[in-house]
Amino acid sequence: MKQLQHFLTMAALMCLALTACKQGGNSVVTLNFQTDDCGVVRNFNPDEKTVYLVFTAHYSANDSGRFENFDGVVPVLDTLKAKGVKGSFFPTGVCFLQEKYQAPLRRIIDEGHYLSAHSMNHLMLCDEADPSKTLVGADSIAVDFAQMEERLNALGLTKEQYYWMIPPYENYNKETADAMRNLGYHLLNPTGGFLTGMDWTSPGAKNYVSAKEIMDNIWQYEKEHSMNGVILLIHAMNYPDRTDADRVYTYLGEIIDTLRAKGYDFKTLHDVIAAEKAAQ
Repeated sequence: MKQLQHFLTMAALMCLALTACKQGGNSVVTLNFQTDDCGVVRNFNPDEKTVYLVFTAHYSANDSGRFENFDGVVPVLDTLKAKGVKGSFFPTGVCFLQEKYQAPLRRIIDEGHYLSAHSMNHLMLCDEADPSKTLVGADSIAVDFAQMEERLNALGLTKEQYYWMIPPYENYNKETADAMRNLGYHLLNPTGGFLTGMDWTSPGAKNYVSAKEIMDNIWQYEKEHSMNGVILLIHAMNYPDRTDADRVYTYLGEIIDTLRAKGYDFKTLHDVIAAEKAAQ
């Protein structure tokens, strides 16, 4: 998946400041949206020591999930539960069709995590080399998203609970971003500058990035920029040719513990939605 496209621009098209008390009144959610040139949120508040952990996945039906799958979801959920942290999950609708993911999907909801989707069929909305070239029109996006919504609704969710989403492949242009917004979605994308989206690469390949390099990159980023308001992508997927020791989610507990020791806390899109509603 493409991770470094559309770098965070602090001179954003949209900057919203929203404040709301979480249920129970124990903490305050403050949002200061930083967006890219397509109006997609890349950081929720650079002034707040909060990190948003987001987990995406797709299921490649053409190879029965060998290359792309949602097989990392249970280890991720187990780690989040052990650490008392909530995350935000964005599997594609195809994942919802697989019997083996029904229990984990229910766990996501029952354990208080945020669940939306990543399109139905993992559409490549625009050319990766030239994002100005749109590959999927608004009508086709609408058809795909209607199928995606059917899967989410079948789990008892309503659109007001899942309207924040990450575009498929984290790849879009202004035209396709507008098409998704016209369907009622608010868009976020992982903060630029991280290598976590490269965990699909295989050892020996020219573009291979190891889990160690990815982890080193996280801590170097934190040292140079801080992780305030960062949207940190971690794939809940088991890509082939990688061992468990070479999967980023294996180190999720370490990421949580280290960031907590540095004074960060964690929020989800549930918190963002609550803040938006309180500001209305």
